[in-house]
Amino acid sequence: MWPKDPENGASSGSGSDWMGGDPNVFKDKPWRPLTRTTNIPAAILSPYRLIILARMVVLIFFLKWRVENPNDDAMWLWGMSVVCEIWFAFSWLLDQLPKLFPINRVADLDILKEKFETPSKDNPTGKSDLPGIDMFVSTADPEKEPPLVTANTILSILACNYPVDKLSCYVSDDGGSLLTFEAMAEAASFAE
Repeated sequence: MWPKDPENGASSGSGSDWMGGDPNVFKDKPWRPLTRTTNIPAAILSPYRLIILARMVVLIFFLKWRVENPNDDAMWLWGMSVVCEIWFAFSWLLDQLPKLFPINRVADLDILKEKFETPSKDNPTGKSDLPGIDMFVSTADPEKEPPLVTANTILSILACNYPVDKLSCYVSDDGGSLLTFEAMAEAASFAE
């Protein structure tokens, strides 16, 4: 439930563009959205929409041809294939509809820091209020999964922009390889 806007008594969260545009619009409000929507350029989106439209037209012509030309020798097989093709066409269409009007959301890091890491009435110490995250990396065979790749994965996890005391990374080596253990020890010493 959005707080009422004191100027006109309307809900501040109503409207289609409350998360888009300039983030400074919300500077004086008691709440600020943690994300913003970003527009996808028409140069990227329009060709994709044209390809989807062309595929839909071809699909409609194919299904029309399939229904109008039954196979009299194996009517049950023809009927089953028509039902399956219509079902797959429907599921493909449902998969494509959200892609016609995609929404990109970008986290506003300044607002996140202000909300979760600054001293306030609810958080007097200013210690991070973000939840703890546990990341599990599993590996089995150092020949199929080189320890360097596993070490890079762990270092990438530990390098993310998240409070250090809230992020944990666990490695599960099902193969129990000494090579993997030594590589993880080196990665841990480098991460410090």
